[in-house]
Amino acid sequence: MRTVSSALAVARIAPAHAARALSLSAGARAKHTLPDLPYAYDALEPAISKSIMELHHKKHHQTYVTGLNAAEESLAKLQAASDVKGLIELQAALRFNGGGHM
Repeated sequence: MRTVSSALAVARIAPAHAARALSLSAGARAKHTLPDLPYAYDALEPAISKSIMELHHKKHHQTYVTGLNAAEESLAKLQAASDVKGLIELQAALRFNGGGHM
């Protein structure tokens, strides 16, 4: 079953991307970036088309990365201002975008 083995391969690769995305630089969070896929966009055809993979990776996943970076910038500002209420309100954006990216 090609689709099952392909899905398992992707699941094994994902933690490596997560670790790279969470890397720290000089004690401060590095900007998250959209990782390259370790396979071609058409590698999962016919189960998942190349156009769907491109849409998901380049648009959908990139939106999570952009949102996570924005939320982390807000986090730094709120921490510097000791804005506890703002920090609590920001948790949902961090969880949503971070979870979508990982």
